[in-house]
Parts: sequence; C-alpha cells; structure tokens
Amino acid sequence: MLFNGETGIVQALDDTQITIAFSVRNACDNCSLKVICSPGKQSGQSLTMPNSGHFSIGQRIRIEEGSNLELHLALTQFGLPLLLFLSGLILGYILPQSLFPKELMAFLTALLGLGISFFVARRMVQRITDSIPEKYLRIVALKD
Repeated sequence: MLFNGETGIVQALDDTQITIAFSVRNACDNCSLKVICSPGKQSGQSLTMPNSGHFSIGQRIRIEEGSNLELHLALTQFGLPLLLFLSGLILGYILPQSLFPKELMAFLTALLGLGISFFVARRMVQRITDSIPEKYLRIVALKD
C-alpha cells in the first residue's frame, strides 16, 4: 500500500522515529473493489518512518509523496529489462558468427541481458523500497 494522500494519527514517536496508524476502513469505504476484496481481521495499518518535525501523539497527519516514486519503480521494473533485452539483441547481431546462426545468437544474448536485468532490477527496487520513507514520503500536519 502506498500511503500518498492517506491521513492517519500519530501513534508513537521518539526523537528519531514516528509511527503513524492508518484505518483500513476509511480506505475501504471509497474503494469499488470491496465486493471481492476483504482487508481481513486487521483493522488498520501503521507506518514507521524518520521523525521530521514536531508532532504529538494523537495528532492527525497526512502523508504526501515528495518525489515520483511510481515513475522510479516503473522505469526500474520495466524499462531496465527492456533496455538490456534490446542491448543483448543488438549485441548478438554485432558479434562475429560462431557455431550458432546469427538470429539464434542474438536471441540467446537477448535472453542473457534479460536474465542480468532481473538481478539488477531486483537490487535497485530493493534499494528504492528501503529508502521510501526517508526519500519519497513526507509528513504534513493537519489542522483540526
């Protein structure tokens, strides 16, 4: 669940971290998939992120996306494999003829590029998701 635009309540905080509780029921009321989806027994979700302001327990806040998180993830998950697949395809045609026909060599190098992109994209996505709270989200206090 991406928390962009979600409102929540400060549940716990200290000098370095803040924990925000979100109600799943509020999100489910506006969802058109509630006929086939059920949130389960858990009635809420929480997010722990670095404390970047002066908040108090019980204060209502909103989470805003500070950067293009979805764009970064989409380019990493889809653009990188496409780029390495096409690079492998071109490389296969450029390589000198071996015991394989040129088309088969191009296909095999394209698959190799796709395989390499799996590991590179997985590592990049892990780095992005590990830095989501610090880099991509910010907390805005709501006035009651």
